[in-house]
Amino acid sequence: MVGIGIIGTGYWGKNHVTNYKSLLLEKKIDYLKICDIDEERAKELSQINSLEYTTKIEDILNDDKITAVVIVTPSSTHYKLAKLSLESGKDVFVEKPITLKSGNALKLIDLANNNNKILMVGHLFRYHPVVEEIKKRIEIGEFGKIQMILSFRLAFGVPRKDMGVILALAVHDLDLTCYLLNKKNPESILVDNGKFNQENVTEMTNISLNFENNTKGYIMESWNIPVYGKRRELIIIGSEKSALVNYLTPSEYHIYDSSIKKRKVDNNVIFEKHDNGIQKVVVDYKEPLKQEILHFIKCIETRTTPNSDG
Repeated sequence: MVGIGIIGTGYWGKNHVTNYKSLLLEKKIDYLKICDIDEERAKELSQINSLEYTTKIEDILNDDKITAVVIVTPSSTHYKLAKLSLESGKDVFVEKPITLKSGNALKLIDLANNNNKILMVGHLFRYHPVVEEIKKRIEIGEFGKIQMILSFRLAFGVPRKDMGVILALAVHDLDLTCYLLNKKNPESILVDNGKFNQENVTEMTNISLNFENNTKGYIMESWNIPVYGKRRELIIIGSEKSALVNYLTPSEYHIYDSSIKKRKVDNNVIFEKHDNGIQKVVVDYKEPLKQEILHFIKCIETRTTPNSDG
């Protein structure tokens, strides 16, 4: 039996509820209950979806029909709620970031391991079908040696008050860069932040990541850029080929058969640019959140380690 308790029914929590409700109707899960401290919000969502609701965390933790807890609450509450859930014998899915402090994240990992529980983190873009294809192409060596991975999330809008762009946006690309390179961590990180409208909220960040073998990662995130419109891009630069992913057109990406080659003529090294065109690749797009949730359910049922574990 797979019973799910969702804690948090705000903007993103509603998306989780919608997806889990569809899985309940498809009989891929057996039970679903929602929880939010805002009773009006929880009640409204429960009525729309014909679900049980509660405003008390204890009602989720003490419900024997609930085998796994999904935490979609403000980041500052993640550690406490995940810890309580694991201690109550539940598997846990927690939205990114797992915690605000690395030490607390390590405590959750140890707690999950010691109790043989699933701990999965909501790194959504790992489950994007285009990203999955790009990773496969990297692994078979199609791009050659990966030289750079560049990520951009730029927009113009009112800055958030609860967190800056690192926790709101850059955490996706920090995770994705390491994931695509199959690395746990970079060897070094250089971060340059900009705070313009609020003293304690980062509105712009440039992050440089250095990996072994001279592979680089570059991340630029801001919601204070009016000149581009919305920009969401991932660029892979390899020694043989490169790729451009535009998340705003999620069912396609482009491969550039372009590279710089060098050859020796007498005692001189000659560099040449090779450009053999661009290939548009169309994928069967599936909603990443739905794929992420299905993966969590599979991990619960098979007791396997999630692709985005703690």
